[in-house]
Amino acid sequence: MQHKRLVSGAKVAIPRQRSKTTPVHRRVRVACESCRQRKIKCSGGTPVCRQCDELSLPCHYPLSARERARRQLNNLAERVTEYETLLRDISPYVDKRIADRILATLEKYAASSEMVQGEESQDDETSSSSSIGSLDKIDRVEEDLNRTPWTRATGYMGKNSEVTWMQSLQKETEHRSQKLAGPSEAKADDQFSIHCMSYHLDNMDISVPRPVQVYRMPPQSVADRLFDDFLDTIYPFFPIINRPLFRSQYQTFFRGSARPGDKWLAILNLIFAIAAKHAHLTQSPWRGESHDHLVYLTRARTLSMNGDILFSHPDLQQIQVEGLTAFYLVACDQLNRAWRIAALAVRSSLSLGLNLKNTSNATVVASKEARYKVWWCVYTLEHMLGIMTGRVTCISDGAFKTPFPLPFDEEQPSEPGVAELLGNHDLHLELIESKLACYHIRHVLLDPQGVERPSYTQKKDEASWLKSRPPSSALGFLYYADLAVIAQEIVNQVYSLDCCTISWDHIESRIRILRTRVELWQSNLPDAYDFTNLRDQGQEMLRTKLLLGFHYYSSRITLGRPCLCRRGSQPTLSDQRSTFSHEMALVALESARLMLDLIPNSPDPIWLYRTCPWWCILHYLMQSVTVLLIELSFGCIHQPEEEKNILKYSRKAVLWLLAMSDYSLASRRAWELCDSSFRRIAQGMDYDMGYSLDSIQRQRGEQLSLRQKSPSRSKAHIAESPPPGSPTSDHGFPFDPISGELIRSFFPFIEEEDPWDEV
Repeated sequence: MQHKRLVSGAKVAIPRQRSKTTPVHRRVRVACESCRQRKIKCSGGTPVCRQCDELSLPCHYPLSARERARRQLNNLAERVTEYETLLRDISPYVDKRIADRILATLEKYAASSEMVQGEESQDDETSSSSSIGSLDKIDRVEEDLNRTPWTRATGYMGKNSEVTWMQSLQKETEHRSQKLAGPSEAKADDQFSIHCMSYHLDNMDISVPRPVQVYRMPPQSVADRLFDDFLDTIYPFFPIINRPLFRSQYQTFFRGSARPGDKWLAILNLIFAIAAKHAHLTQSPWRGESHDHLVYLTRARTLSMNGDILFSHPDLQQIQVEGLTAFYLVACDQLNRAWRIAALAVRSSLSLGLNLKNTSNATVVASKEARYKVWWCVYTLEHMLGIMTGRVTCISDGAFKTPFPLPFDEEQPSEPGVAELLGNHDLHLELIESKLACYHIRHVLLDPQGVERPSYTQKKDEASWLKSRPPSSALGFLYYADLAVIAQEIVNQVYSLDCCTISWDHIESRIRILRTRVELWQSNLPDAYDFTNLRDQGQEMLRTKLLLGFHYYSSRITLGRPCLCRRGSQPTLSDQRSTFSHEMALVALESARLMLDLIPNSPDPIWLYRTCPWWCILHYLMQSVTVLLIELSFGCIHQPEEEKNILKYSRKAVLWLLAMSDYSLASRRAWELCDSSFRRIAQGMDYDMGYSLDSIQRQRGEQLSLRQKSPSRSKAHIAESPPPGSPTSDHGFPFDPISGELIRSFFPFIEEEDPWDEV
């Protein structure tokens, strides 16, 4: 009953139907700009509202707040990108304080933007430099270097040394020979210890087995050949003595009209030692016994490197002795010993203030110039040893203000402009130093306020004055020292210990700046020193061009080596970073090939030792071949299209080392290391080495047999004679008390008022 009442009495609500017509007075969300200005209601029609359509007015709707914000952000992002690019471009041309601030700011906001992209992306893109290329674990020593005499002989080798590169290569090639994919894993194995990877001869003794008569001299005919060989092949690139003065002293000494002191005799014996080593490398017919250079070294050590002298205060001649001793040890591949003796030369130079500009009125300007050359010889030698060992040099940033040497030989004191340049530091800065590529490193980057350059408006075409100088050994040495400063800055900025705490972005910025400096150096070279053209050159000019070429390509290899790694080719990197790292890896590989283009395709060690910088040529060749073999061990990931070319140049370098091993034990060790690596790579990656060791050995055997049939070498060195007026003490040979050199009255050589009678 109840159910029936509910049904009969229920009322059903009928919903009102919605109108399908839009109300005429509906409020639109956004009015067009024309209706807003006229303050009338807008119909909101698109693309043109009704009111604008009736009046034939342009109808534009304003952007929404979200769209305006999006466009504004895009615009700001474009501005920031342009500002960052501009800051990176100008950072090489401002002082060091502002440049560091620019890099720090760019790094700070680059890190902030990367955090937005997610944690995983950040791990891939913002790795520290410890995982990049040759900078891996740069702040630690992983071996006990005091463990054995062999480890102590080799010592520590830093990350910019080709010996350390060879260690990484050997580990990689061992991994590849087993046909394993991916990067090699570090193993604690004595097989890959640094002393096993070193091709230098530090573990060999440098003493002679029999007593040496300290004051004996070779016959004058042999002495003349040794002396001339030094002046021809070493002096143009290591002018640590005054050539005209020392030649005059040498001639007077052999005439028997004067009796020199022990230090002068030590310098002469070191000159003989260096030249005797070169004579054996070039197989000169007048060469003596194989150990003659050690005899000369022993005499020099007895005369000027004994305990009493080492505890005495240094003079200029002692600096010359220490510098020549270190140079000789480099030429004999005694790298660790050379490193220690070179440090003595640097300390002695610092103690006499050779690292500073000399404004003393008591020193003639010609003597000041000679001392400047002594400093730059010591500096370039210390730099070369720092590159070869990978160690920190004892000449810190900003520790020297020595002016660069003049681009005139000592035999040209009457050349126009020489006298004016010798006495005018401002003119020297304007015409020489400010035109060198390292100027900003030595002056602007070391001075927060910058350096005001003097203005010589009366000088015409000053920018080309230095480049217009005629070629000379002094001009070549000037450009060599210029590049040495830049290359040392590469080591200080890219291979310093702070690289393990800063980001790879910061290191890349440093590399970018230094690359600009290196390329500027090449563009500043006079046409006469264009080492890309080696045809139709005299022997002296060819030697200079080859040294500059080897040094230039070596600097580029050192700069690009940190980018030569597997990581540089990973697609996960951002476009900008991947592009730059990849580009620098290509720079290193290109430089290695161009360096090998400086020498003929067919090995000729005699030509190499006569023409190239023979005292460090093995170092340059090992830099190039190690870089190429590293790329091969990676499967040519940076230049897959150049695989055959890289194989060809690697083969060329290995065959050159094999040919050089007939004359040099260090070359033999270097060849064994490179050949074993090359064979492992070829085995693991199915490369064709392109040569058979058996056939090469047969060819070398035939060449050796022909060489043995040639006239035997002279034995002139055996019959040594006492020097004219053999001295028993240091007395009787007059020296200038100011310079430590021989007094002019005994050794005249020019008639000018200001003779080059010092150092």
